[in-house]
Amino acid sequence: MRILNLAAAFAALLLLMVVPALAERITLTGDVTYRERIALPESGTLTVALIDLAQPDRPGLAAAAAIARPGRVPLTFTLNLDTDKLDRNRKYALVAQIAGADGAVWFRNNEPYPIDPLAPAGPVVIIVNFQGFSETPPAADVPPEPAAPPPILNVTWNAQTIGGNPVVRGSVSSLSIASDLRAGGRGGCNSWFAQAQVGDGTLVLSAVAATRMACLDDSLSAQETAFFNALAQTRFWRLADNKLTLLDTAGAELAVLEKSRY
Repeated sequence: MRILNLAAAFAALLLLMVVPALAERITLTGDVTYRERIALPESGTLTVALIDLAQPDRPGLAAAAAIARPGRVPLTFTLNLDTDKLDRNRKYALVAQIAGADGAVWFRNNEPYPIDPLAPAGPVVIIVNFQGFSETPPAADVPPEPAAPPPILNVTWNAQTIGGNPVVRGSVSSLSIASDLRAGGRGGCNSWFAQAQVGDGTLVLSAVAATRMACLDDSLSAQETAFFNALAQTRFWRLADNKLTLLDTAGAELAVLEKSRY
């Protein structure tokens, strides 16, 4: 019996020597988030890829999944990896992106997130950056058609209602966006300035900078505050009958402006 046991052990040892070890399965988990106050794209997709920093342009090991609705950040991801596909002598990083249903990338981390997939240190939190509202790029062999400027540019728009309330009679709360996307106007008492990002039905304004004149009327002061808040929350626009409606992330009306006659 002892001889049989020794023979079995010897056979098992030979088997281990000639058969490669099975790859170990490891799982990376973490969160993806962003700082901008922008709603996630409808039917969007989150993709997280592990890339080799020595060859960042090569496709990495990736996982992609549709964003659950209602979708809010942070988004949790899980990336399953086989250790036999990893080289301990190489450096790796994670690249995350959030894309719309048309494939246009809304968010991506500008710098890859360094990580040792075999021994991740601490929780993984990837902060992605807003890439802008872009259309699906045309085919490489088709020259792109020059895009017509959005019709809301180079026009002065005077607010008629803000938050459903009519503006104070004789007052001006206005918005204008130049071709170079510099935005500005009157708040009610003060002049204001910002940078705009305008797309087909989308509008995002940077933080408003304004002069510091005191309003002589409490109602004008309240109107100016409400107007600046509406500008900060604006994500979409709608144009009809020379009236510009500013909308928030949910499509709710923030303000209605009319094309100036002057």
